[in-house]
Amino acid sequence: MILYTLLAFLIGVNIVVNMMINGKLSQKAGMINGVLINYLMATLSSVILCTFMINSIPSYELIRSIPLPYFIGGFIGVLTTYIFNVLVPKVPAMYVVILRFIGQMFASAIIDYIYLDVFSKGKVIGAILFLIGLVLNARADNKIKKQLADVAITNVT
Repeated sequence: MILYTLLAFLIGVNIVVNMMINGKLSQKAGMINGVLINYLMATLSSVILCTFMINSIPSYELIRSIPLPYFIGGFIGVLTTYIFNVLVPKVPAMYVVILRFIGQMFASAIIDYIYLDVFSKGKVIGAILFLIGLVLNARADNKIKKQLADVAITNVT
């Protein structure tokens, strides 16, 4: 259990680092080029990984039996990367991470309800509390920025 917890933590760190690197890449190379480079590198990495795991690659018949809607994950991944590339340069990293987390909490509550017929009040309340905290923190940040700007203007004159 400890190993899985550590791996989940490392995946969380990896997601944030990946998001920041992709955001910087999109600033340097352009939005579409950033997504294209990201997915070309992912394809290359997948091919290299598959060469080491050749015995684990499923047969063509198995892949053909997978319902078409399950293949939409790749499109969602590209769309997500594009959206993050737009957001990262414009929104503080902490807000992007927290908003992503809140979205995941709401989505998981909806999926649990649809597929497991379980409604998790705790997830919904937790997401709402995170959202309230984020709004309060953003207001405090804006207030401090305004005060600093006022002080800077006063010092110039």
